[in-house]
Amino acid sequence: MSTLVKPSRLKVSFCTLLLVISGQAFAEQVEIEATPFVSLEPVEKIADDYDIQAMTPEALFEHGRLSRAQFHYQRAEKYLRAAADQGNVPAAYLYAVLVSDDGKKLAYSPEAQQYLTQAARESYIPAMKLLVEEGEWLSANHRTIWRHKYEEALDAWYKDAPEEAAFSLYQYTASTDKQKAEVYLEEAIAANDVDALLHKASQIETAQRGFYLFPSSRLDAAAEVKKQIANAGGIPGTKSLYRDFIRRGETPKAVEWREKAIEQGDLMSLAALGRVYTTNYAPDDEKYIDGLVYLSAYLDVVGQGRFVDLRDQAMAQFELASSRVSNEVLKDVEKNAAELRKTHTFFHYDRYWQKTATNTEKEADPTS
Repeated sequence: MSTLVKPSRLKVSFCTLLLVISGQAFAEQVEIEATPFVSLEPVEKIADDYDIQAMTPEALFEHGRLSRAQFHYQRAEKYLRAAADQGNVPAAYLYAVLVSDDGKKLAYSPEAQQYLTQAARESYIPAMKLLVEEGEWLSANHRTIWRHKYEEALDAWYKDAPEEAAFSLYQYTASTDKQKAEVYLEEAIAANDVDALLHKASQIETAQRGFYLFPSSRLDAAAEVKKQIANAGGIPGTKSLYRDFIRRGETPKAVEWREKAIEQGDLMSLAALGRVYTTNYAPDDEKYIDGLVYLSAYLDVVGQGRFVDLRDQAMAQFELASSRVSNEVLKDVEKNAAELRKTHTFFHYDRYWQKTATNTEKEADPTS
């Protein structure tokens, strides 16, 4: 697994296909890799500053990290800054990213620069990487110094845990030493590093790896790599598979992988599949009720820090769909949605969730 700390389910019709695709556009973002989530108390239980003051830096970080991944940005800022100020290094990095993210790019304020540098000084590799790649506020000399420090940190990480560091070294050396980079890539693939496996799948799809007589054979081979990731719990592999099946017109298979993504905790799939089911099935159909449950669970979890239009669309769809069933049915829907939220931690998995995965999560990851 990529480690970021220094020295770890059909009525098929053309309409269905359009709706699945629209559901994808309705709720889709970039993700990199999946790891199991550390058990936490629901963040809603943390209500005031007194509770925050009573929490450890590690608990503050985990609640802040989850709040960000559920789009409760104000709450996330509060937790992450408190954790960073108590010396939690990943929190300093994630806080800097959070307050810099305008939805399109990272624009680093002086405060963000301060917290990012704070994490980099502790040899936290994701922070060092950002300073090297995006630290435009630094002088040329300081940026060069940070590049040397980053290289030293990568080398030390590789000596300590080569299977974890290999893909990062592949990315860093790919533009300057292709032969050496390929060695790192193969090492990372052999170690089942999820990022490396996704890259392998991409290379197969774009004819950069292997010989296949037919294009369909190439796509099938790439899909097998993605299934390896998905079946081990990797949300990116799962979501890439349903996108592939949509493009190939295999809607039932695409929906099956959406269902699997929900089982893995993918927040955006709740909204997308909830919309598909409540639009494409009759109110007396079991799938319609499932769709109501998914929409209810999504609306109960998601905040308004980002993708507000998507949340508004989900709310409008839930209100319309729920008006077509009885109050008794709605009571069951709410009960089932609450149970779903109790048994799953839903979050939006992006690259920063991956980069700040804890050692406990990495040890629990089935691909490790």
